[in-house]
Amino acid sequence: MKKLNFLFAIFAFAAFHAQTISGIVLSKEDNTPIPYAKIGIMNDGSGIQADENGKFQIQLDNVSKDKELMVDVPGYKQFRSSVEDFAKQNPHTIYLYEKVTNIQEVVIVPNNYKDKNMGVNSKSKSVMFTPNMEKGNSVVEETAVEFSSSKKLKITKININFSRFEATTPIKVRYTIYDEKDGKPNNLILNKDIIATINKDKLDNSTFSVDVSGEKIWLQGKFFVGIQFIGQSDGKVALSGALFRSGYYRSFYGNWEKIGMAAPAINIDVKVKK
Repeated sequence: MKKLNFLFAIFAFAAFHAQTISGIVLSKEDNTPIPYAKIGIMNDGSGIQADENGKFQIQLDNVSKDKELMVDVPGYKQFRSSVEDFAKQNPHTIYLYEKVTNIQEVVIVPNNYKDKNMGVNSKSKSVMFTPNMEKGNSVVEETAVEFSSSKKLKITKININFSRFEATTPIKVRYTIYDEKDGKPNNLILNKDIIATINKDKLDNSTFSVDVSGEKIWLQGKFFVGIQFIGQSDGKVALSGALFRSGYYRSFYGNWEKIGMAAPAINIDVKVKK
């Protein structure tokens, strides 16, 4: 009997210390779910992504208690907590507070601006980037391309070129824009989450474009435009790529790394001052 009690105590201890936290990400403003929010460990590359209803489950068994957990969604203030404090509440409701932003309207005078396409516009089928979508929300990979403009510009469209798109169900993609620090992406500078749903019928000559002309995205200097495929898919999908261009990659909130000597085919249509 003592042996049985001892084994029970071991199992109870293990269950007590299992660090699988479930929860939901909500907007504090109106108590509505925030879909597809990334819940990850800073500078670690691990985490989970909430589903379309803001719900999540994250395993923290092998994460150091003094590490920092973060949720960063465009248009909201960052949520940060030590893993130790976060794990004290289960289930855990994460409230995100909206950012107060004052965007000054800029009137575009047609004679003063010109249309331009910038970035990686390759449609190569030999240089390809294949997103990892087999594990769904447990793997969140993000890739970005660097841009630079000495003149003020407004992004009107973000385009991605596919070398392969064989998916029977629509695929969701999140778009991200970052400022620059030490030659790498730094802070999110969008005022809202931009997520698009892609199927083959929406491709124009292997290119998918999302219209962001209404988002008032004005930039100057160096910045990065990135994409992140959302959810799980068994489809065969790949982006075209270009050699001798700078691409960057990270998983969740891990450190950004430079991608060898190639970059994915992410390009933008802009209105830029003449």
